[in-house]
Amino acid sequence: MKHTLEGERHACGDQGASVLSGTSTRVAVRGWNRASLAKGTFFRQAARWWMPWVLVLAGGAGVVGQSMNVPASKPQDLTELSLEQLLESEITPINVLGSHTHLKGGIMVGYRYMYMNMEHNLDGTHEVSVDEVLQDYPVAHTRMTMQMQMVELMYAPSDTLNLMAMVPFRNLSMDHLNRAGEEYTANTSGIGDLNLMALINVYGDPRVKGQRLVVNAGLTVPTGSIDEMDERAGGHHRLEYAMQLGSGTVNLEIGLSYLGESEDWAWGAHALGLLPMGYNDNDYRLGSEYFIDTWVQYKVRDWFGPSARLNWRGWNNIHGADPELDPARNPAFDAQKQAGERLDFLLGLNFYIPNGVLKGNRFSVEGGVPVYQNIDGPNLGLDWLITAGWSYSFH
Repeated sequence: MKHTLEGERHACGDQGASVLSGTSTRVAVRGWNRASLAKGTFFRQAARWWMPWVLVLAGGAGVVGQSMNVPASKPQDLTELSLEQLLESEITPINVLGSHTHLKGGIMVGYRYMYMNMEHNLDGTHEVSVDEVLQDYPVAHTRMTMQMQMVELMYAPSDTLNLMAMVPFRNLSMDHLNRAGEEYTANTSGIGDLNLMALINVYGDPRVKGQRLVVNAGLTVPTGSIDEMDERAGGHHRLEYAMQLGSGTVNLEIGLSYLGESEDWAWGAHALGLLPMGYNDNDYRLGSEYFIDTWVQYKVRDWFGPSARLNWRGWNNIHGADPELDPARNPAFDAQKQAGERLDFLLGLNFYIPNGVLKGNRFSVEGGVPVYQNIDGPNLGLDWLITAGWSYSFH
């Protein structure tokens, strides 16, 4: 179930989307199995698979860049462009956290809305019926939805450094069915974990079209609740890990983005890890998470460009356990059944308004479905997700 937390975090951004330490989702590596996830070898396997994929994606994107004849000797100097033209040079889809930058003095405010829908229980890669779940547990989940609204603020003190803050508001709903045939729904809503991030351009000139490397370094602050209760039971029983609004810990983020663009094309690859630190007040910490994105975007017109993206995410089991959650009653109460991985395919539409009252505004929408899921279960897997966003940049 923890994948619901991840998605928000880094969709923010899936994702997240890290901002989203409590309720978001999580290159499919079919060789990994549930046993290896549960035994704590996930980090070593992630590192072994992570870097080769980053190199492959970056290398492939570089080949694409060369085939598109990105000018090397006569790059386009962006210092000669107007603000509107600079805004049009935006090169990343809406849900790629940490890959969007501005030039010195640039300020961006933004808002995004994400909706995730989960209606099928998975055990590994196999779907499990509700009746099968009820053979082993008194309670089964039949559906979960996650709605996330996020406010974003970005400021560039220099061409090579951008600072970002993101504040999420989450609304979570989970439908349950018990052995007596009783159906009930639990709901939680509130502020999630605050996300703070620095984006550091370490290779390439951000004022010139071409290819760049950007380091992502940040953390999430535990502003989201981890004490959400089941109101149906008089507020005396803690809800599932996936229904909590935050992580309860400070979580470090470190990542690397490769960005490339030509006159009409933009492409890139992005890898990011989220590492929880310490334990929260309920005696646990969420498992480490890893994200890899690769994307391409085409500029059809000055005001419109579609995009396509692959997003892989993997997440580890929870360390420790909330003493108020009985793992024998509900699979989502089991700290050792929260690991998984997922590969999503997403398509997006990106609009820029160059004239009129709304001049300078950008609107984007992106939706997708999983093409591969491996969930420690039985727990709910993702069916589909959609994100819509708005941003406005100025100096």
